[in-house]
This record gives sequence, structure tokens and C-alpha cells, in this order.
Amino acid sequence: MIVLFRSCEANLSPGSLSEGFEDKPRWNGHGKLEILRKCYLSIQEGLDEKDKIVIVDDRTTPETIEWMRENTKAQFKVKSITSLDEARKTHPYPNYHPVTANSCTDLMEYLVQISNDNPDEVIYVCEDDYLHLPYAMTAMKTLFKSGYDGFYAPYDYPDRYSVDSSRRCELHVWNYGHLRSIPSATLTIAAKGSTWLKYTFELLRAGAFADDSWTWKAFKQTGALCAIPGHATHLQEGCITPLINWSQTYDAIRTPS
Repeated sequence: MIVLFRSCEANLSPGSLSEGFEDKPRWNGHGKLEILRKCYLSIQEGLDEKDKIVIVDDRTTPETIEWMRENTKAQFKVKSITSLDEARKTHPYPNYHPVTANSCTDLMEYLVQISNDNPDEVIYVCEDDYLHLPYAMTAMKTLFKSGYDGFYAPYDYPDRYSVDSSRRCELHVWNYGHLRSIPSATLTIAAKGSTWLKYTFELLRAGAFADDSWTWKAFKQTGALCAIPGHATHLQEGCITPLINWSQTYDAIRTPS
């Protein structure tokens, strides 16, 4: 497995750095660095020396990079990408929308590159504010080892039970509870490199416009599943995966200095 862990120590979300946008509140008032470290540690339980973790560095301090290197068993690499401020200067359509001028272009180009180099590997793109249950990564590996070749999201979006509640889904039983089909997701998802490559054009376009809508097409054609209850959650107010005591999970993670 290859994990692309997108790390950013800036306190504000990309949208909030653009004129006219406000920062979204952090979960339970926790600071960004603490959240980043806890979320990073939460994926280590299921990783070993055969796995690779690439820190996709978008304004992360050298101290935090070194801390992450010291706290993983996986093979470790850093891929620096264009910062938000620099991306604004070079974005092909800087006036398209204030949110689009961000660092997604570099991330998507790197995702295509690493998928091309590793078509048979599971590649998990993970943002730095997603907290995982201790068995989340092991469960993910198990799913793909079973022969599954679609997309997989460990995060069960709460709006699927409110805004999107009328949409039907398929339900499957597996060793870790249930899986449901999903129509779309944000960019904390996993797939084999060969699956990512099927959507090279869509990924590169999504990078330029910071647009997740490509997942509707890809998931309909290839299939996508998420765990229920979810094995991960986005640590942002209003976005918490239901039915799990995430405060307990968060507090149980001890952060080395």
C-alpha cells in the first residue's frame, strides 16, 4: 500500500484563505497541529515496512516532517508541492473561482505519476484531518486483497443520511461490519493505481479546478464503497461520521513529543 498523506500546517482551510471565505471551525476546539499529528498516528496501526507513506507537503514545518519520519514503520518519503500562495501566481485560470487557485494541481499530477509507476498497488490519498479507527488500514488492505477493484472511502459522510437520504445504495456484509455503495466522495479515498489511471483526464482537471465532481462519473462506472459505521471521520464540525465515539478514539492516541 502507498499512502499519500497531504500535510498542511497552515491554520486555515484552502477556501478560507481566499477573499470572502471564513475559516471552518476545528473539531472540539483542537489546534491544527495536534489534529494533524493524531490523524497521522491513527493510520500507523495497519502499516508496516512493506508499505510506503509519502508526505505530500503543502506548508509543513521541517520539525513536523521529521516527527512524522520518526513515527512510522512504513518507508518514508516527502513530496513537496506548490504552496497555496505560489499556486495562485501560476494557476492557469486564477479568476475562475477564489477557491480554485490552490495546490491541488501538483497533488493530482503526482497521483497520476505514482499510479502509473505502481498500477497494482493500493494508493490511498488521505488528508491530514481524517481520524481513523485502529483497524481501519488493516480493513482497507483486506478489502483490496479480496479482489475488489473499485474505489473505497473509509469515511461515512453524515449528509448521506440527511441531504442525500433518498438515494438508494447497495449494502454488503464483510468481516468489519457492512459496506455501502456511494455516489461520490472528497479526496480521501483509495483505489489501485490502475483504477486511478482510468480517470487521468478527470484527475488533472479536478486538480486545476479543485473540483470533486469527477467522482460521480468514476464511481458510477467503476463502483465505490464505504464502511458503515465508518472507519474514519473528517475532524471538522458538522462532518463527523455517525455511530462512533470519536472523542474516545482521539483521546486514546498518545502523541510522542
